Amino acid sequence: MRKITLLVLFILGASFSAWAAGDTLVIAQGVDATTLDPVNHQETPTGNVTSNIFDNFYRRLPNGKYQPWLGEVKALDNLTWEMTVRKGVKFHDGEELNADVIKFNFDRLLNPDKPLKYSTYFKPIKSVEVVGPYKLKITTSKPFPLFLTRLTYFWVVPKKYIEDKGAAYFANHPVGTGPYKFVKWIKDQEIDLAANEDYWAGKPKIKKVVFRPIPEASSRVAELVTGGVDIITNLAPEAIDSVNASGVAEARTVPSIRNIFVELDVKGKGPLHDPKVRLALNYAVDKESIIKHVLGGNGTAVGCPLNTYMFGYDEDLCKPFPYDPAKAKKLLAEAGYPNGFSFTMGSPSGRYLNDRQVAEAVVGQLAKVGVKADLRVQEWSSYVGQILQRKIPTDAWLIGWGNAQFDADNTLFTLLYGGNVKGGPKRTVFSYFSDPQFDEYVLQAQSVVDQSKRQELYKKALERVRAGAPWIFLYQQEDIYGVNKRVKWQPRPDELIWAFDAEIVK
Repeated sequence: MRKITLLVLFILGASFSAWAAGDTLVIAQGVDATTLDPVNHQETPTGNVTSNIFDNFYRRLPNGKYQPWLGEVKALDNLTWEMTVRKGVKFHDGEELNADVIKFNFDRLLNPDKPLKYSTYFKPIKSVEVVGPYKLKITTSKPFPLFLTRLTYFWVVPKKYIEDKGAAYFANHPVGTGPYKFVKWIKDQEIDLAANEDYWAGKPKIKKVVFRPIPEASSRVAELVTGGVDIITNLAPEAIDSVNASGVAEARTVPSIRNIFVELDVKGKGPLHDPKVRLALNYAVDKESIIKHVLGGNGTAVGCPLNTYMFGYDEDLCKPFPYDPAKAKKLLAEAGYPNGFSFTMGSPSGRYLNDRQVAEAVVGQLAKVGVKADLRVQEWSSYVGQILQRKIPTDAWLIGWGNAQFDADNTLFTLLYGGNVKGGPKRTVFSYFSDPQFDEYVLQAQSVVDQSKRQELYKKALERVRAGAPWIFLYQQEDIYGVNKRVKWQPRPDELIWAFDAEIVK
C-alpha cells in the first residue's frame, strides 16, 4: 500500500494539489450521486450532496435524536397534527418558504401517479390543509407515531421553480434552502457547491464544497495525502497507517448505523427458497474472520437486520450465527443438497468498505461447504439501478442499509415487508421475503403509539426474520474516513457529511 501511494503521489502530486485549498472543502466518495432530487433516491452518497443544498423539516442530530428545523409540529390528537413553518426562510432563487410550499411538497410525495422514492414514508397521511400563511393541519388515516422521525426525510423543495422548470430539470439543477447553492454537476467527475451567504441558520464557514466520485480506494488515499481532497469515505484498513504517517491527514472512525448483508432472492423455487438452506448459508460464513482479515477489525458481526443504534433492536435475537460449517453441511443435506448447489451473487465495487473483497471472502467460505457462488461485480450506478427496478440479474446480492431514521421500521418495513396483509401496502421494492405474520407485526408497529408495545411487536417480527433467514447477515460497519488535518469535523454514525458542521482551520 505504501509503494502504491508513493507512486500515485509522484504522478498526481502536481496535478491535484490545488484542489483542496483555501476556503474549498473537497469530499471524495466512492460513487457519484444518481440524482439531485433529495426525496427521489435511496443512497447515502447522493444524500450527502443533497443534504448540503436542502433543509429537512426536522433535523437529525449526531446522537440520533431530532430537532425542529424548518418548523415545528405538535400532535392535536392521534390522527391530527399541526405544522408551523419557520418564517424568514428563502430558497436560493428568492422564493419564500411558507405553508403553500410545504403543501406542494406533501402533494408531490403523495401523488399516486408519480411516486417518489420517499413517498412510502408518508403513506399514512390522508389530507394536508393550509390553515394560515405559515400553518398547516395534517390528518392521517391511522395513528402515525413515526411522523416526527419521518420528517427528517422530508427535504423541502421549491414550488414555483419546479412548476416552471419541471421535475427533470430540477433533479439536475437543484434549488433549495440549505447552506450551499448548486453550481454545477459534471457527472462522474465533480459536483460544485457555493456557500449560501444568506442562509437562515447562519453563514457557512466554508465557502466552496466539491464532491468528487473516486471509486478506487488507493486513488482516494493518494489524493488525500497529496492534498487533492480533504475527506475520503471508506478508507481501507490497510491504508490507515500510511495516512496517519503522512503528516497531512489522519483516520477518523465511528461505528456506523449501517449493516452489510447478502440479500437472497427467496421468492423462486430453487435452493434459496428453502429456509434450511438459508440458515445453512448463515452458518457457513465466518463473519469474525471477514471482519478481522478483510476489514482490519472494523466491524461488528450481527445476526439480524438491526443494530444497537435502532429502536426495536433485541440483543438475544440479533446474536450472530456462529461459524459452524459442519452444521451448515447437515442443514444442506436435510434440505436435499448433500453435495451443495450453485447460484449467482452480485457485488458493487467501491460503494462500501472493501465491498468486493468481502463478497469474495463470502464466496470462498461458501465453497468450503459445497456451495458454489458465481460472483459478478458491477459499478454502483448500474447495480443500484437494477435493485431499485427489481431487475437484479443474480440470485443474491451484497448490499448495505444505513437506516438514518434510527427506528426498526425503516429497515424491517422498507427491506422485508412482503405485502401479505389484506388492504395493506404492496410489497416494497427491496423485499423478496414473504411472511404474512411478519408483515402483520410490522404494520401494527407503524400505528401503535405506545413504544413498549412497538418494541414487543418488533421482537416478534425479528423472531420471524431469524427463523426465515432471508439474508446472509454479516456485520455492522465501522466507518473509516481519511481527513485532512486542516479540517475540523467528526464523522457521524448515520454517515452524513454536512459541510455546515465543518470548518477549515488555517
